[in-house]
Amino acid sequence: MTYPGKILIIKLGSIGDVVNSLPLVNALKAGMPEMELGWLIEPKSYPIVEGHRSVDRFIIHQRSGRISGAGDALKEIREFKPDLVIDLQRILRSSFFTIFSGCRRRLGFDRRRCKEYSWLSTNEKISPGDPKVHMVYQYLEFAGYLGLADPEINFYLPISDRDREEAAKLLLQTKTGKGVISLNIGAAKPSNRWPEEQWAELTALIIDRTDRAVVLTGGSEDSGRGSLITSLVGNRERLLDFTGRTSLKQLGGLFLSADTVVTGDTGPMHIASALGGRTIGLFGPADPGRTGPFNHLDLVVRSRVSCAPCGRRNCPDLKCMKAISAEEVYRKIFSGD
Repeated sequence: MTYPGKILIIKLGSIGDVVNSLPLVNALKAGMPEMELGWLIEPKSYPIVEGHRSVDRFIIHQRSGRISGAGDALKEIREFKPDLVIDLQRILRSSFFTIFSGCRRRLGFDRRRCKEYSWLSTNEKISPGDPKVHMVYQYLEFAGYLGLADPEINFYLPISDRDREEAAKLLLQTKTGKGVISLNIGAAKPSNRWPEEQWAELTALIIDRTDRAVVLTGGSEDSGRGSLITSLVGNRERLLDFTGRTSLKQLGGLFLSADTVVTGDTGPMHIASALGGRTIGLFGPADPGRTGPFNHLDLVVRSRVSCAPCGRRNCPDLKCMKAISAEEVYRKIFSGD
């Protein structure tokens, strides 16, 4: 088989989707080492893959709401001159870049797994597959289509020594504690969020029953939730709130320093699992078999209410997430001790 000289991956976001794309990216580069690999990505997800050894060129699409933002990215794509475009995003926006890339070979998912008529923008498609299998395996189907059978599954997140050192400096603030449990309290989808009261209850259980320190993590949008959890727990010297204080790669460094990461279904969950650290995912409306922490599906704590998984972004009562008890999560954290 003759391999393309240049491949452009279109995977704009979100962070979890980008992380789950990495085994495919690594498989393509390992199987075609002379191939030049480009990646069209958005700024919010770019920092976690910046400097990735399998990617030769990143093209950043700034979503400004103006045509000029898309035009700048499209200009770079045309300068790159890909021989093959692979649309992993499968939405209308990615279809625009696929169609106007100037590339003759445009590869995408089969029609059943496409959204927003994106199947119309590709002239090659992988074979129909099961939309319920884990996204890592679904993305790897593209490697099989290109003749790269049974590739090694490897994420490789470029967390530098500096990122680790900066995380270590943050952890020096823990005055006591033999080991760290990281609680990643945020989630972009409201329905994926475990209530603050239950995070606080879990934090208190860890501090009262063990000698571990607890570190709260999340984005700047989670700072208010972090403050509420801290106030509910009380002033404990083994509790640190780092919400909104780390970059994505510093967050990765923190996860590498933790004994266990407990997290909702969100981008940092995939970062933690990809790095190989022990990761416990809390799942309600989403199916962990499809989007769970790939390396730690056996550690998922899942709601068993009748309406889950529903896939909804918003829920009026969060019944499925509230059904996950702090005691159940605590037992999962220390199940190996």
